[in-house]
Amino acid sequence: MGSGATLPKQQGPSRNLYSLCPGLGSCHGHIQQTPPYSEQRKWPIDIQTSKLLDWLVDRRHCKLKWQNSVLAIREKINRAIQDMPENEEIKQLLSGSYIHYFHCLRIVEILRRTEVSTKNIFGGYSSQRMKDWQEIVCLYEKDNIYLAELSSFLVRNVNYEVPSLKKQISKCQQLQQEYSRKELDYISNAAALREKFFISCKQFGITGNDVQQELLSLCNDLPSGLDGIAEGTGNLTEALELYGACVEFVCGSVSEPITPLLKHVQLKGNTTVYEWRTGQTPLAIDQPVGLENMLTQQPTEAADTIDWGDDATAGIDQSGGIDWGITVEESTEVNGEKQGADVIDWGDNTSAAVEINLSGAQGDDGVAKENDALTILESTETRNQFVNELMEIEADISKRYQNRRVNLMGVIV
Repeated sequence: MGSGATLPKQQGPSRNLYSLCPGLGSCHGHIQQTPPYSEQRKWPIDIQTSKLLDWLVDRRHCKLKWQNSVLAIREKINRAIQDMPENEEIKQLLSGSYIHYFHCLRIVEILRRTEVSTKNIFGGYSSQRMKDWQEIVCLYEKDNIYLAELSSFLVRNVNYEVPSLKKQISKCQQLQQEYSRKELDYISNAAALREKFFISCKQFGITGNDVQQELLSLCNDLPSGLDGIAEGTGNLTEALELYGACVEFVCGSVSEPITPLLKHVQLKGNTTVYEWRTGQTPLAIDQPVGLENMLTQQPTEAADTIDWGDDATAGIDQSGGIDWGITVEESTEVNGEKQGADVIDWGDNTSAAVEINLSGAQGDDGVAKENDALTILESTETRNQFVNELMEIEADISKRYQNRRVNLMGVIV
């Protein structure tokens, strides 16, 4: 092939390296360059957390027996914290449960400000505090002991503390949801009870602002209501006659009166218990408790202190002995004979007459007192008897009418 010969042209598209990888030309200059070592040290390394401490020991960053060095450092820390300056930030650092490497660094920075007066011309510090904490920092940095200690903290926190905190957070969230639900339930229940309370107050005819005083004020209408009940017994004339005739027919002659209290109320009305008991109208009535006093009485707050009764010194002899309230006579005279103090008086001397004072008997002086001063329908005992006699008539009439509803005192029973 001569010098003028030319190579035949290649058929088809060019198949060079840059045509196959178009992006290779742009990055061709970067392939041969490697980043400096300082940047390579900043590259992150993925290490499993549970194997972090083992990795530090395997790569010779820390010694295998680093715990022994940590014990010596802890002893120095315990001695150093005994002599610390008055500084709020240092108090907060020392208040923690465990002081680690970064706490020591922060303490050294604070001491550089507080111990600046102890700095010498060579840049060092003559303060023993500063020397102790600088020594602790140096011991931490020797053989990277601080890395091993912090790695153990990290592993423990990741494996135990964080899962425990997650469980606590989950439990607290569940409790929060439950308490929120209970709060809504209590709010709805409170609204329902409030509505029920006002309905009950409306039934009693009160507003509910001051329940005690409003209920006591309703007692003003009680006498008129009881008198109305007593007047209503006038409609029971035929029922009483029918019931009395039935009892006499079944039992024959009856020695005791039938429904005596009901007949008394029908004839004389709602009289006092004294008149019902004695058959006489009292000359005076001594009310035990006045309604006016109950209405005007204000609730008194209980004292904050408890009365233990320590001031009751009446039964104690201040001279040093205890007064038991027993007196012994030196001599007694029985039937004209003088006896010694050791003779027992059996009380068989009947020369003294026994006197019984009946002047305090209830109602004998014509004055109705205590329970006798109440009306029949006010007293619990007579009111229960009144109701029992009504139920007795009701049961008899209802039975004779084959349990059909009948009108008794204007009430369908």
